[in-house]
Amino acid sequence: MEEKLRELAAKYKIPEKLLRDAIQREQEKVVLQNRRMAPVLVEMIERYADSVTLSTED
Repeated sequence: MEEKLRELAAKYKIPEKLLRDAIQREQEKVVLQNRRMAPVLVEMIERYADSVTLSTED
C-alpha cells in the first residue's frame, strides 16, 4: 500500500500526506456509518426473527 500511495502521489502530483489524510477521513466516515447502522440492523434482524417465529408457530 505504501508503494501504491507513493505512485499515486507522484502520478497526480499530490502531496503524500494529503492522500493519507483523505484515506484516514474516509475510514473514519465508514466506521461512523457502521456504528449508526448497527442498531438499525439489529432491529431489522429482531423483527425478521419474530416474524419467522410467529409464522412457524401456526
